[in-house]
Amino acid sequence: MSPEIIFDPYTSLYSGATALVKSSEVRDLMSVIGRSDVISFAGGLPFIGGLPVEDISSAMETVISESYTDAFQYGETEGREALKSMLVEVMAEEGLRAEPEHVLVTTGSQQALDLLARVFIDPGDRMVVEGPTYIGALAAFRPANPDFLTVPLDASGMQVELLAGVLDRLGGAPPKFLYVVPNFHNPGGVTLAAERRRELLELARERDLLIIEDNPYGLLRFEGEPIEPLAAADRRRVVYVGTLSKIISPGIRTGWMLAPAPILERISKLKQGADLCSPSLSQMFAEQFIRQGLWKKNLEALRPIYRSRRDAMLAGLEEHFPDEARWTRPEGGLFIWVTLPPYLDTSKMLPLAILQKVAYVPGTAFFADSSGARHMRLNFSYADEERIAEGTKRLGKVIKREMRLCRSLGLDKPPAGPEETREETG
Repeated sequence: MSPEIIFDPYTSLYSGATALVKSSEVRDLMSVIGRSDVISFAGGLPFIGGLPVEDISSAMETVISESYTDAFQYGETEGREALKSMLVEVMAEEGLRAEPEHVLVTTGSQQALDLLARVFIDPGDRMVVEGPTYIGALAAFRPANPDFLTVPLDASGMQVELLAGVLDRLGGAPPKFLYVVPNFHNPGGVTLAAERRRELLELARERDLLIIEDNPYGLLRFEGEPIEPLAAADRRRVVYVGTLSKIISPGIRTGWMLAPAPILERISKLKQGADLCSPSLSQMFAEQFIRQGLWKKNLEALRPIYRSRRDAMLAGLEEHFPDEARWTRPEGGLFIWVTLPPYLDTSKMLPLAILQKVAYVPGTAFFADSSGARHMRLNFSYADEERIAEGTKRLGKVIKREMRLCRSLGLDKPPAGPEETREETG
């Protein structure tokens, strides 16, 4: 992080949009996450230690030996045709049939979200997000100054029946789009049920609503039966966003968008001004990694690792967290969402956790209105089972200590509503 700035002489020059930009809690924690003495459940970091050096070398050597001049040159704004054909094969693994001409390569899926916000949102426009929702999406959308409409999650994903009520109560212009992370939600860990997907698409058709489907984690399923992407059922109504960050490496910064041609045309023009093109070397490496089948090999290796680490975290939560705590039980992905008693504030508790050398992301980071103080997101993909066991033990002690303090000061309040199960979204 930059040193504290006491006086900024450039304040009068900044655009109004910069005032809407908030620093990411995850980015702010990176200096802590990188410390070897801190057990981090904070970053959404995939496990890349299992990527065989020989596989990386094989893909890169092919790029260098066959076309190194192209690899170190500018490329097409829309992305390399060969890579787009490979990405079509990746999407087909989840039952999504596509054509290369409807794919646009982006510099990570984060750029896709930023470009979509700039294409669709004017200040004051309404858009629908889940509560909680992906922190990076909020960061991409906020500079456009939309009016966020939040629909809560439960164990089966977005509560579509509540969405219908939200839309019914609206006056004026309808939402520009709905943003959803349907598979192994970040941060919720839940998956949008098949029946709700059908209901959501039906509602979108009735209300003429565009859906942005962000699917970084769908191929990381290690339990249960796969569910087809929303875009597989309606390519006209859904803009699909994908990334290779979780199935190959975040370091290559390669994502993509599958969308109708008119949308891609406008996105392409904005991307020209953003970065001209995504890095050719990364695109060509990704193309070879997929073409040689190395990405499937990597997925096969990752799934049992993630399942084991999820199980270790669930066991640690069960053993060390207080009885009043609740959490989700994901069937894939990277995250578990924890709900604590309503009198606790995970943002205020974070410094105490870091003193005990364990880190997480407070729940307020994932709500457009900064609510969610009683929640926290835990990542289970980065730390190994031994560190997960120790980290949940340390974190459990911090939580129980805070609960005792609140009770001693008379600050505790009984949970509202009916009794909940141990595994849920909160």
